[in-house]
Amino acid sequence: MAKFIKIFLILIVLYHVLITVIQYGIFGGAHPNLPAILRDGIRFVFVVCIIIFYTKEFGSYLKKRKRPWICLIVLAAFSVGVSYLKGKGISDMLIGIKYGFLYLPIFLSATFLWHIRNNKEKNLKHTTYNMQHFLKRVKYFLITTLIVWFIRQITKFIRPNRFMTIGYGPFQDFVFGAKPPIYYLTGFHGTSRRQWIFSWPNNYGYFIIAFLPAIIVLCKVKRQWIKLRMSNKQAIRNTLFIALRIAAIIATLSRTAAIGWIIGLAIMNFQWIKKHKKIARWLGVIVLLWILGLSALKWASTLGHIQAKFGSIKYVLQSPSGYGLGTSWPAVHHNGTILPENYFIQLILDIGTIWFILRALLIRQIQQICNKIKRYTEDKQTLIYQLRMALTIGWLALLIMWLFLHVFEDSMVNYIFFILRGLMSGWLFAEVKREV
Repeated sequence: MAKFIKIFLILIVLYHVLITVIQYGIFGGAHPNLPAILRDGIRFVFVVCIIIFYTKEFGSYLKKRKRPWICLIVLAAFSVGVSYLKGKGISDMLIGIKYGFLYLPIFLSATFLWHIRNNKEKNLKHTTYNMQHFLKRVKYFLITTLIVWFIRQITKFIRPNRFMTIGYGPFQDFVFGAKPPIYYLTGFHGTSRRQWIFSWPNNYGYFIIAFLPAIIVLCKVKRQWIKLRMSNKQAIRNTLFIALRIAAIIATLSRTAAIGWIIGLAIMNFQWIKKHKKIARWLGVIVLLWILGLSALKWASTLGHIQAKFGSIKYVLQSPSGYGLGTSWPAVHHNGTILPENYFIQLILDIGTIWFILRALLIRQIQQICNKIKRYTEDKQTLIYQLRMALTIGWLALLIMWLFLHVFEDSMVNYIFFILRGLMSGWLFAEVKREV
């Protein structure tokens, strides 16, 4: 099980590169949906097999986690029912579920995987030791990925023709179904943006922001299992790594990533801001000017986003019951017709206001898992408390980013963030349950 997760995560990290090389470099763009179907199908079969093989553990797991699963099933059933009444086909429904709810079963199934691991490891010290190594692997997995793809971006400038021979297209903006550009631009003849290993600069920004609070904790915290203080060399390496991640955020030229970054850092450093209000105020002004500068640099995009957001509200008022799954946003590349540029409005357009409320209840059920962790972690210096807070802050930052873009249209973000978040949340909950 552990080996499958490791291999799957590595393949997901390489997914965009592999698809570009195989789909466009070798097969010339044929069968564009096949790789995603194979990827999602493989993981679905894996989860089903795990449930069948660990039926007893799944029963004990449902006793603790049945509410979010029941909410998810009811939400999916109502969404499909509404879509059927609206005349939507199976393809539209699958597309709507993928872009609207896929991250939810990914997260919940990952908490079940750690539940199995926890039941197999009855020894507290042994389980903690395993989590210590797991967190180290997560940290160095993210470090290696960042450094390797910094080097890769440099080689794109040095040898652009080499990349174009393996499936990449010239500098341009996104065109659905066409070769992904070697670099995206802010507009026609605009400034180049870095998408790194992802299919789009904004998607890479989502990924960086989601993990940034947890990475800061893993890089600076004095772990419970290590008695010695962090060495100077370790501190320098960790500081450099965090600086590289911030540089990566800036290089994406993503306004949404900038907003998510500021929100995450502000929440993590709230007490510092209260003590240094004047400095914080000036930093806020600098950040605001930076975001305004990016908006001016991409003025056509900024204007388009504003028009799309306000223009989509009329569709909500015309049909509060929704238009059925696969109607809006990423679905416009298939049979969708509305581009709201706001994930929350997208959900209302697809499943209606009633089912949007039901989905909010599901998110509440999931958040209660984190609340239970908080209840038993009053000591703010423990790794459990700090990791729980970091995961929650990353989640809150993504929620804010939803107001401006579709955060989870990229399955790389869905799988990498929510598998790791689900495993960590499962461990944290198991740890605090042991303590009470």
